Amino acid sequence: MTEAEFVPLLPAHSPFSRAVYKEIRPGIPRQYWPSDVVGATFTPAANGLYLAAEFTNLPRPQAAQAAQLVAQAGFVLVRESPVVLAAAQVFRMQRLRNIALFAALPLLFAIPLMDSLAPVAMRVAAGIFAVDAVALISSQLALLARRARLVGSRFHAEIPTPGMRLRV
Repeated sequence: MTEAEFVPLLPAHSPFSRAVYKEIRPGIPRQYWPSDVVGATFTPAANGLYLAAEFTNLPRPQAAQAAQLVAQAGFVLVRESPVVLAAAQVFRMQRLRNIALFAALPLLFAIPLMDSLAPVAMRVAAGIFAVDAVALISSQLALLARRARLVGSRFHAEIPTPGMRLRV
């Protein structure tokens, strides 16, 4: 694990922990909150659009509800999390892959049409299609690698409880 992938435990006063608290506080009644901080493990989704959470100090039904609220918050929490750069890399690579993908189909149909114009034009269209196919394959492989890196970058955070004093 490299230093870029290692994320230490986020304390309760971190902006991410406060953002998670703001999302889950309305959904969990006060009597179910522990007196100490709530521990949570966050795993980003492969597409980078939401976080999957596991809460440790909450009762099981409230932990499931909190995990659902975190997933529903979507990119709002990803934007505050320490994996935001990895998620942005996945978005960029998806965009490049989609460009290569959507360019491939018109190029594929252009090959026989160019043959009616000139054999040289057909060879040029076939060459451009081959370059695009290589770009499509390489961008898909890079996308898979970045998605795996994103999912592997789990992190832990302490979530404050109601009434807990935080230093800002």
